[in-house]
Amino acid sequence: MIGARIAARDEVFRKSGLDITYLRANTLMSNALWWGAPIRDEGHVVDASDPGKTVPVDPADIARVAAVVLTEDGHAGHGYILNGPQALTAREQVEILATALRRPIEFVAVTPEQFARQAVDHGTPEGMAAALQNLNEFFRAGRAAVLADDVENLTGVAPRTFREWCEDHINAFR
Repeated sequence: MIGARIAARDEVFRKSGLDITYLRANTLMSNALWWGAPIRDEGHVVDASDPGKTVPVDPADIARVAAVVLTEDGHAGHGYILNGPQALTAREQVEILATALRRPIEFVAVTPEQFARQAVDHGTPEGMAAALQNLNEFFRAGRAAVLADDVENLTGVAPRTFREWCEDHINAFR
């Protein structure tokens, strides 16, 4: 569902005649901020992607890549896969956060359908919940665990780890 929307958007860009460079981020480390309130208030994270892996990228790494492709020639028409250095399950991400916080965090696994239903119950529009369900099914199947070295190749610096990101943003979870 989300892939179809991205493909439709990309088709508009292709037809525009503009010089386009695609920065394709896997998942963002900052998405973990959604877990902040449940961690602080209830000591748990509810997730529907387990056991699938993603390769979260620090938004700062995306910004560094963007600066390179915007200021150097030769990137028009290219697409880059932007990710962190390792594929992680949501459960592993929560374990890293728990270590950084120095306290346990319960991981509550639910199905993508259950997660979408809960989202609707909390006010998420049906269409958005369906897209969220589709995304979690994609993650759960392990289809987002693609590792690429584009961040390091373009910037000369290895992408930051999820652990590093957590340590820098730990106050958001306290």
